[in-house]
Amino acid sequence: MKKFLVAICAAALFFTAIPAQAENTGIEISDISAEKFNIQIEKFYATLPQAKGDYKSKVRPIAIEGAMNTETEILIRALEKPVAYRDLNYLFVAGTYKNYPVVIVRTEIGMANAAASTALAIKKFNPVAVINQGTAGGHDSALKIGDIIIGASSYDYTTFRSDYSAAGAGIDLTKQENIGTYAYDKASGKFQAYMKYFADPTLLKIAKETADANKNFKVVTGVIGSGNAWLECVDYINFLHEKYGSSCEEMETNSAAQICQNAGVPFIGIRVLSDNVTNDNKYVPETAKISQDFILLVVENYIRDVLKK
Repeated sequence: MKKFLVAICAAALFFTAIPAQAENTGIEISDISAEKFNIQIEKFYATLPQAKGDYKSKVRPIAIEGAMNTETEILIRALEKPVAYRDLNYLFVAGTYKNYPVVIVRTEIGMANAAASTALAIKKFNPVAVINQGTAGGHDSALKIGDIIIGASSYDYTTFRSDYSAAGAGIDLTKQENIGTYAYDKASGKFQAYMKYFADPTLLKIAKETADANKNFKVVTGVIGSGNAWLECVDYINFLHEKYGSSCEEMETNSAAQICQNAGVPFIGIRVLSDNVTNDNKYVPETAKISQDFILLVVENYIRDVLKK
């Protein structure tokens, strides 16, 4: 999901987002949460058969994640015989796509939600692979609205240790060391810090091949940055791009990758740019459709070329 910032000040909850273009005064709350797109889809969810009992499938499904309705609606509508499951108030819709079992996971917004819903999805559905997708903000001025980033890797740009500075010396967050996030390492049998999580090679190959075969999508391979922050400071974004190579930022991919690392489940993150402050492109939530259209092609190819071989 597009980056989301919540501030609590003077006992009031409000959302702050400084727009890319100086003449704008801000982004409406409805735009940040994409609520204006959610009303009809919630009615649609209510019409789905509600699961009674545990999920049963002789074949391990593919799990596809998106944080909001705008990032999951097209995927859910593409399923045949969809059935809704809920656990800890997270929504999972299981069905088939191209005659193969698929589960759509609405992770909800943010790193903790993505981690929790991914863990639940792995436990409940035992997926053969997890694909996290949705919208993102650009870190590369060469990228435009609607461009797709296949995440060869991801990292948490909020996980760092700053250099020491005395009181009154000012703040310089560029003086930092990324300390990674902790996940299970099968070889050592211990949890260790990972600076990056890398995409599953097979999923990465299929995603690249899908892009090459569908030139109507503009697709690049890059690095996805994740964090519970909405960055509008161009100098800091440029720093992250230069230091860590990040192509974009969002709020779910790296934490989902972390959980998949723990469970030994193949993973890839794929994002579409909904805005890019580095070249004054404002937030366009409708770009979520582009990501889902591309993902359906990736899934179709993954089923045909890998899972059904």
